[in-house]
Amino acid sequence: MITFNRSQLIGAEFVEEDIIRFNGIQEDHIYGMEVQMDVSIKKGRIIKVSGNMKRYTNDVCPQAVPVLQTAVGLSLREEGWDTSVMREIGRKGCEHFAEIIIECGRCFDQALKSRDLWEAVCQNPTLNQQEFLDQWGEAK
Repeated sequence: MITFNRSQLIGAEFVEEDIIRFNGIQEDHIYGMEVQMDVSIKKGRIIKVSGNMKRYTNDVCPQAVPVLQTAVGLSLREEGWDTSVMREIGRKGCEHFAEIIIECGRCFDQALKSRDLWEAVCQNPTLNQQEFLDQWGEAK
């Protein structure tokens, strides 16, 4: 039996008050890709991106790394940002890189929610966490 497994892992860290850094990894038995992306929290705008190809199929693949820079300036708050990433990076560079960037972007609000919950629990250990999360979007 032939089997296949692809895993994607997204991590986020708050490196400055207004900057969140995403680390995205996509691994399968053929490809191994990593993206690091800094995003302005206030504007939701990508301010820095870099990538690394650990495993790839041909010598053309690494030429996609500079194409990642077309993501700089995109806002994760604008409708269609993910379509732009797939068009500009996926088609002109590497679809795997585009998929990682899109998944990092999809995690933007969830990472902010996680940070805000952590800060709220530190201030009030008896906080009703479910209530906080239910109301989180309303407060923003």
